[in-house]
Amino acid sequence: MVQKENTLETPQVDGEPSPSPVSGEPCAEVPGPVEETVIGVETTGLRKFISGVVEGFYGRPWTMEQRKELFRRQQKWGLNTYLYAPKDDCKHRMFWRELYSVEEAEQLMTLIGAANEHGIEFIYAISPGLDITFSNQKEVSALKRKLDQVSHFGCKSFALLFDDIDHNMCPADKEVFSSFAHAQVSITNEIYQYLGEPETFLFCPTEYCGTFCYPSVPQSPYLHTVGEKLLPDIDVLWTGPKVVSKDITVESIEEVSKILRRAPVIWDNIHANDYDQKRLFLGPYKGRSTELIPRLKGVLTNPNCEFESNFVAIHTLATWYKSNMNGVRKDVVMSRQVPQSGAKGTGIDVSSMTAPSLCSSTTVTTVFQQPIMSPAMPALCLDPISLPLVEVEKKDSDEEPMEMVVEKQDEAEPEAEVDPEEKHAGPILADKMAEDLKPMDTDKESLAESKSPEESIQEDSGNDIAPMQTDDQLKQEVFVPGPNEKALFTAEPLTLEDLCLLAELFYLPYEHGPKAMQMLKEFNWLRANSSVVSVNCKRRESEKVTEWQSRAEKFEEMCCSVIQMFTRLSNTANRTILYDLYSYLWDIKSIISMVKSFVQWLGCRSQSSAQFLRGDQEPWAFRGGLAGEFQRLLPIDGANDLFYQPPPSLPSSKIYTIRPYFPKDETAVYKICKEMYCEGTEDVPFSDDDPDLIGDRLVGGLLTLSSDYGFVLEDDEGICGYALGTVDVKPFIKKCKLSWIPFMQEKYHKPDCDKDLTEAEKMILSFHEEEEGLPDSFLSNFPSLIKVDVHAKVTDPSVAKSMMGCLLSSLKANGSHGSFCKVRQTDKRMLDFYSKLGCFEVAKMEGFPKDVIIMGRSL
Repeated sequence: MVQKENTLETPQVDGEPSPSPVSGEPCAEVPGPVEETVIGVETTGLRKFISGVVEGFYGRPWTMEQRKELFRRQQKWGLNTYLYAPKDDCKHRMFWRELYSVEEAEQLMTLIGAANEHGIEFIYAISPGLDITFSNQKEVSALKRKLDQVSHFGCKSFALLFDDIDHNMCPADKEVFSSFAHAQVSITNEIYQYLGEPETFLFCPTEYCGTFCYPSVPQSPYLHTVGEKLLPDIDVLWTGPKVVSKDITVESIEEVSKILRRAPVIWDNIHANDYDQKRLFLGPYKGRSTELIPRLKGVLTNPNCEFESNFVAIHTLATWYKSNMNGVRKDVVMSRQVPQSGAKGTGIDVSSMTAPSLCSSTTVTTVFQQPIMSPAMPALCLDPISLPLVEVEKKDSDEEPMEMVVEKQDEAEPEAEVDPEEKHAGPILADKMAEDLKPMDTDKESLAESKSPEESIQEDSGNDIAPMQTDDQLKQEVFVPGPNEKALFTAEPLTLEDLCLLAELFYLPYEHGPKAMQMLKEFNWLRANSSVVSVNCKRRESEKVTEWQSRAEKFEEMCCSVIQMFTRLSNTANRTILYDLYSYLWDIKSIISMVKSFVQWLGCRSQSSAQFLRGDQEPWAFRGGLAGEFQRLLPIDGANDLFYQPPPSLPSSKIYTIRPYFPKDETAVYKICKEMYCEGTEDVPFSDDDPDLIGDRLVGGLLTLSSDYGFVLEDDEGICGYALGTVDVKPFIKKCKLSWIPFMQEKYHKPDCDKDLTEAEKMILSFHEEEEGLPDSFLSNFPSLIKVDVHAKVTDPSVAKSMMGCLLSSLKANGSHGSFCKVRQTDKRMLDFYSKLGCFEVAKMEGFPKDVIIMGRSL
């Protein structure tokens, strides 16, 4: 430990802020912005406005190199503050009393120095609220000693956070303080004065958003105490009406400012994604009118955990701030064209992701084609989705194209006509979401739900740069294949459309981008109207059929564009960005592939009785982002195990396609069936005299009599897997006895049972013997027979889940509520295979065959 004696002096290190330690403990998300150091952006110096980034999320912290890159970008874009509050720095919250070690101290001092070099104010936050005894002077001394140590590192600005803690005081504190608020304010004032009343000192209240205020914001005794007793130069953090606020209105800020008796600093969670492992937010900073700027002390964004995904979030925050940094109390709108006199502004809204200028489109592809942190490359300074607007002055090549700002007209003009597509980009999550989504929660359960290690992409073992890598890893040389070695990937050029699509698929917490909304709308329509193309439709109306097929074709094209985007991003030369985004790309690609296959099945195999029991309601409150909403719209929306498909440890761009089975596929399916049946056996038990025997016995009946429930898996070499089934095994068995079995008996003559039979002869004999039927008590719960297999060359375990998902969706859509499969007792491979697909061994019942294990799965 670096032992430092308590000192009343403020740090002597010049420059602004000080860096922060390494990862920390899951802590509350209460932000702590800092007062901004006077930076080039501050024009007149009439008012200080804290603007920048808070590293306050759960999960692996950013590396030192990433933080330095953040400081460089902040300086370039005119942001001035960095708040250090990583939840994986356990000495920030859980073990707040412990001093930093020598190594940790060096890291912090290096970070502080880097912030100072770029003119960024570094604010160190500490969260002692979990277990501090406010009335115990030893505890207060421990807090002073810790902050003394950090101030000796060069830190001049601090934040004291009391978020996400129990409101109840211990008995000792109750004897000294009249309320919890009094206790917090007392220690905050004391620490503030002890540190010499630093220019920037932030306080995060326990009631840090509107929904946490009891009974309400204006009537909260807690907030009133804070406003009355907290020293006036201490700034207060606030997240808005909710933890994750869709909108922060002028009225709400004026209300809380009146009670706090000061303008708050916003800790903004609009881009925070640590509360949902399937969500990433690449949309712009929006929902906050620029009229807020003169009413706030500052804004700090708490962005995505993945560093490289925050370019748009931070850049658009900078644009928002620059638009009204002079404190003019007049709203502005950001637009690509000068608004006509009838246009009415509602604050900066950069939601539209249309094509930027040539300059920007060139930079976006450049960013993704080159490694950003490679020593050979210049630091990344290009905006993937910046929105240059009309009348933008020509800038030097190293400057960012910033958005054009136009003042809102004072006159009340009629609103400009809204684009119809934008009408669909409405709220995604109900208001109740704020109660469920609490990125500031510190509960272990909440933390476990966020981003568990087994669900996040593993680091590359040494070839490319992994996300959130350590600095030692960054120094490793990039893998260069030798003469006889295969390259890890072949770089593919990205298009601007790819990145626009990416941003719209992962937009904002309460809304999707226009393309994502269009895909949801089309899938909903295709489901609802699938009866017009069903195989048993009595009156096929050609116009409706044509419309359905046309819209299905367009929907498939949209799905293909997502899959192509995944492929190109997987092959991007910028592996740093890829590793940050890959798990999200993998997830959306997997669900879109499944949905695409299901739509293909609807168009040629569905029954007019197809039913979708639970997907018709608005799914805005469903967690999981766009992928979660598509899951909810599939008939098997509750089969979470099939949708949980972790990405491979090494990013791969290989694509598998699942589509409905057609008669021309029979030979390929038979071949896979035979190869996999004989897998692992040294002596092939079947001769070439009967090449179709295995296929005829295992899958022939399903292919012939129940092809409506068949899917095949394809790669670039052809078919490599299949998923077959029948919605109700009882009528299927009757059909087999009437047509399929007699045909097989004619094809394969009954062997002589008086001699020892070969494996092939035993299989032939099964065609000539009466098959035992399963008991009705079992079939009433598991009416559908399924058969799934994947060739051994397929190493991606997710494709089997996707095939199973397609098959079970088709069965459930046509009324099934359970499925089963038959597995030989000696076939360990298939027992394990079906177990991983969510099937369980059904307890033996009277009437079950003796040499077969029955496995079932409820739908």
